[in-house]
Amino acid sequence: MLKMSFIGTDGWSRPVYRDNKRRLWKDVNLGRGTIDLHKSTNNDFDGEPDYRIQDEYEIIKGMEE
Repeated sequence: MLKMSFIGTDGWSRPVYRDNKRRLWKDVNLGRGTIDLHKSTNNDFDGEPDYRIQDEYEIIKGMEE
């Protein structure tokens, strides 16, 4: 199971998470409702969302409110 930590918000207001394998994922729901994580192109903080996550994961450090 992947462990996700919130690391910030990109220029398009998408929350960005890093997994325990150092890959970056973006919530295409912009932090509203259910998280919908997609891999960040080129593992770049400001990269475009690509394919949807297929692995099980848990958020170990979420967004600060």
